[in-house]
Amino acid sequence: MNEYENTRRVTFDCGDNIGMAQFVPVCEKCGKFVKATTIKVNESIGLFDEPNAVCKKCGPTKMLFEGFF
Repeated sequence: MNEYENTRRVTFDCGDNIGMAQFVPVCEKCGKFVKATTIKVNESIGLFDEPNAVCKKCGPTKMLFEGFF
């Protein structure tokens, strides 16, 4: 059973060639809910490995990425 099974998701439209990116909006460090910021993607490499959310406790962080659909 997934720890975040009943948690809301956020999705971002990344264009026709990539599709939608889906995230669980929680901090990867402490697990608190976060506010999403900018999501950066590239057709050849996918999601950039950089902060894409802000946590009130930890500051800039990354949301948990689930995949493209």
